[in-house]
Amino acid sequence: MTAFPRQPRARAVVLSSALAVMVLAAMACAIALGSSELSVGRAVGAALGLGDPGDVFIVRELRLPRILVALGAGATLGASGTLMQGLMRNPLASPDIVGVTAGASLATVVAISAAVSPALLPLAAGAGALVATALLQALGHRNPSGARLVLIGIGLHAIASAGVTLTIARIPVDRLGAAEVWLAGSLHARTWTHVTSILVGAALTLPLAYVLLRHLATLELGDELAIGAGVSVTRTRHLLLLASALLAGVAVAVTGPIAFVALGAPHIARRLVGPTSPSTLTCAALIGALLVLVADVIGKNLLAPTSLPAGVVTAALGAPYLLWLLHRMGRTS
Repeated sequence: MTAFPRQPRARAVVLSSALAVMVLAAMACAIALGSSELSVGRAVGAALGLGDPGDVFIVRELRLPRILVALGAGATLGASGTLMQGLMRNPLASPDIVGVTAGASLATVVAISAAVSPALLPLAAGAGALVATALLQALGHRNPSGARLVLIGIGLHAIASAGVTLTIARIPVDRLGAAEVWLAGSLHARTWTHVTSILVGAALTLPLAYVLLRHLATLELGDELAIGAGVSVTRTRHLLLLASALLAGVAVAVTGPIAFVALGAPHIARRLVGPTSPSTLTCAALIGALLVLVADVIGKNLLAPTSLPAGVVTAALGAPYLLWLLHRMGRTS
């Protein structure tokens, strides 16, 4: 086991605090903006149960659940990407790329096609993510290097995506809309039940990510050094991959697939605070929360009264970032 690289503690605290303030500012905008615009003061008062009953209903029953789901989904996706990129030592590794999200999507679309109760769709998504992870572990067991896992994951992603396309083509027309909305990563009509689900999931999985983080820092030094430090490399890889999948599954199960966040948030966090550490994970979670919430605010208000799903907005933001990242990697190599 190894100690984390020492970043200036004051810098990490300042950056984390600045990100937290940005999240709070985004929350204020999300509460105030919408089809019924409110001043920030009125919106905050309504959130506390004060003021006009109509405002209280809009804020507490419609906007706050949506905001909290966005924050929970973004935080877990950011943490998931941090673990996966560190584990695979590949800046392109993320649940979106290696098939975890696609597995969840396939399971959910099949469940919708079979007229499964909407209350059970999060369970279907979580099961799909875990099955995809189990396949990734099984197929990469003999040689669990980062590059091999990424290639296997890309193959699994392609197979699951083909399954989604086939299922959508054969799904009954009366269920097609529900499947398309879920696949777009929409936060529309989120309720306090969704908030409870994602916050409980985040409370159970984020501490696990912090516990495993020290092992990840050791693995990033190389397998030989990790073995010399007494780390069981294979078991630790499996645990890290499972933790990353659980984190992604928590988000995808409630919101549907939201692209780019698990890929981009860890990159931004590492550029701010350096290599893998608790500060990196914290910043990645805050950045992920901020990205999803801002994407939802943009999607809800940019083309009002038409609303764009958060997943569409993050995909539009992520595509140029991915091209820039590939260009930067090509120049570096």
